[in-house]
Amino acid sequence: MDKGSALLVAGSFRDRDGRVYREQNRIFRGLSSTALENYKKLAETEFYQALLKSGKIIGTRLLPDQENPLPAVIKSQWAGFLEHETIPVVSYPYEWSFGMLRSAALLQLNLVGQAISNGFTLKDATPYNIQFVDRKPVFIDIPSFEPLQEGEPWTGYRQFCEMFLFPLLVQSYKNCNFQPFMRGSIDGIGVQTAPALFGFRDRFRKGVLSHVWLQAKLDRRYGGSSDNVRSHLKSAGFNRELILVNVRKMKKLVQRLAWEGAGSEWGDYAEFHNYSEHDHRLKEDFVREAISESRPGTVWDIGCNTGQFSKVAAPLCRQVVAMDIDHLAVERLFQNPDIPSNVLPLLQNVSDPSPNWGWKNSERSDLQSRSKPDLVLCLALIHHVVITANIPLAEFIEWLAQLTDRLVIEYVSRKDDKVQILLRNKDDKYTDYSKESLLASLEKFYTIEQQLDVNNGERTLFYCVNPANEAG
Repeated sequence: MDKGSALLVAGSFRDRDGRVYREQNRIFRGLSSTALENYKKLAETEFYQALLKSGKIIGTRLLPDQENPLPAVIKSQWAGFLEHETIPVVSYPYEWSFGMLRSAALLQLNLVGQAISNGFTLKDATPYNIQFVDRKPVFIDIPSFEPLQEGEPWTGYRQFCEMFLFPLLVQSYKNCNFQPFMRGSIDGIGVQTAPALFGFRDRFRKGVLSHVWLQAKLDRRYGGSSDNVRSHLKSAGFNRELILVNVRKMKKLVQRLAWEGAGSEWGDYAEFHNYSEHDHRLKEDFVREAISESRPGTVWDIGCNTGQFSKVAAPLCRQVVAMDIDHLAVERLFQNPDIPSNVLPLLQNVSDPSPNWGWKNSERSDLQSRSKPDLVLCLALIHHVVITANIPLAEFIEWLAQLTDRLVIEYVSRKDDKVQILLRNKDDKYTDYSKESLLASLEKFYTIEQQLDVNNGERTLFYCVNPANEAG
């Protein structure tokens, strides 16, 4: 980089004890003197080494000064540096399904319990400190581990409720998707907001009375008080066993929470798609051949449904990002043991994608900034984009061309029953939705390498390559 500058990683701005930097495709974390000493103590413990070995926390090492490639101006700001293993694709909780958030919550509670039992604590309890690698949650914020001060409570309890427990309760008890709440507020569902989401009868459900209503009441009573609550707890004999009891109860509560989903358009896609078995095999072979020919590192499967073609792509690339607007479809994909581990399922709407937001609009970034696809699968999607989301076909193809040099895209004709359903009770103003318009848009940016008609010609698959890339 020019002048030896390094990229400050989004999401690290609020940490006063350190900063995360990306340089030469490596991840470094600068530490304050206090954080550095805490890490050295942590690294000597058996429980930390066991967590490293199990893969529950990110691979981390103390970086020798002579190996540090960061510019001097950055190195001078910190007492020392850690190097972390890289995450294939960074994701955020408002892109996760219920099961993903639940598994991340259980990891957080397990880590808190082990830390407390070994004389440490976790100062934070945010899902942004957890990422998914091989579809398993991995904790990445190592400096969050700090020595436990006897007599103090678990300081992350409130944050855990606002960013893990309350969203899970809303989804489980009210069948209301938590993602809009998480995307609407970077700090989750607030203590004073949560009670408004539950009715009087909900107070008798597990966890609502104690963690929602009573916590909100105590917050109203003591939130503006000058009393030193920590001091009162310490003088009253508060100890680590009380924290562990609370953590164990919270863990049992989270384990009980469940969500079955309802009203999914694509949750039963595999049972209700309108392909013959022969045509479906032809489609799979077409996709497999295109991916084999291009040998991509990362594949995006946009509109992945329940992941059938993500499963086809997985053995042929390093990483698949399988995204869909349907929560139940993504949840089933996450829970499906037959899906390869290098498939990362995410809730994502191409017409309303994850934005750049937070402090200076840089704390969280859009998906394109976090993952660069070498090939995109866009199967049976464009009729939803054009007809349902009202996005002009030419603009959608232009966006895809900016995103990737290699594209597998499927056209679904107006005669197809799925398109007829979308057009029902609508004024048909979608004059740009035709195979001719699609071909014209594709040919502005791509060379069509292969083409296949299926379903008696009512659907057509195209494998497209950017000519400049092909020439290279």
